[in-house]
Amino acid sequence: MRDTLALQLVERRLLSGPDSPKEAFYLTFERVPAAKFDYQCGDSVAFWPENEADDVEKILTHFQIDPTQSTADGDVRELFLKRHCVTHLGEHFWEAARGRLGGSDREQFDRYRAENALQTASLCDVIDLFPYIKFTAEELLPLLKKMQPRLYSIASMAAERLDLAVVVVRYGHFRGGARYGVASHYLCHRLPLHWPIPAFIARSNFRLPEDASRDVIMVGPGTGIAPFRAFLQERAAMRAAGKTVGRNWLFFGEQYRASNFYYREELERWQSSGDLARLDLAFSRDQDYKIYVQDRMRERGGELWDWLARGAYFYICGEAAHMAKDVEGVLLDAIHRHGEVVDPENFLKQLKRENRYQRDVY
Repeated sequence: MRDTLALQLVERRLLSGPDSPKEAFYLTFERVPAAKFDYQCGDSVAFWPENEADDVEKILTHFQIDPTQSTADGDVRELFLKRHCVTHLGEHFWEAARGRLGGSDREQFDRYRAENALQTASLCDVIDLFPYIKFTAEELLPLLKKMQPRLYSIASMAAERLDLAVVVVRYGHFRGGARYGVASHYLCHRLPLHWPIPAFIARSNFRLPEDASRDVIMVGPGTGIAPFRAFLQERAAMRAAGKTVGRNWLFFGEQYRASNFYYREELERWQSSGDLARLDLAFSRDQDYKIYVQDRMRERGGELWDWLARGAYFYICGEAAHMAKDVEGVLLDAIHRHGEVVDPENFLKQLKRENRYQRDVY
């Protein structure tokens, strides 16, 4: 059973440079009331985002819904603000909306749907496009998706503060301009400092080796670096306390070195101190051809195999569909080519059984 915490944002600053095409933020939270956090490196924290208040007021006004109306689930305004998503609409809503339209409005609706133009449409867009459409609160709320908590890998070791690295999600919109992801926009742009919000710690099996003397290889492009910053903090603290700690190797990649080298000063300091034995970087847009972390891995295939053969643990954090799949492919190739392993997939399965191959992907 999870315990809900009250957290407050106490620091928010850009991780990315001013010329970056994407916004990445460094966020720091404290507990309310102040207390030490109870989590392990590799865990995540989950937040429930809120819809924009102006959007909610527009919806309530258009549908002539009394914002003070009470339901069994709570106050109507709170339900639209915090409990139901008004920016990403599901098939149940679209089917019901079409049933409320007729004539030219339905024809236009069908054209938009056929062209997939409504994929990024919000409830406010629907109001603008089809102003005659009407629902009561009792009809509308069950058609909207429930607001789900968003999980973010914790970028710090357990202490009185909790750090995150969050990129603001942006996507194109059929009516022009850009839209923001609900959660990242809420945390990075809208959440006031020192405003308590509910959250919970999501426990993970993404863990450092129990034997600290083991080497670790970490692949974390973009904000996938977050848990590995926590790993490096913890391993550096162990080493400073006189414990025997294995080598650390990090593969990090992003678009531009000048504006997307997240935690650069810390990583370079760990390199100088010996807490980070290897740092391989891949900035995809700094040259005419794209370079990714998997390309750096391919270049270091022999050394990767040597670390694995000596008992190293291997970790991936980040995007699942392409990056993590490509990274695993390069890893299998290194095992096959440099380890002369006939069945690299079976070798990888053995690493998984021993918890020496771990993924935190999304």
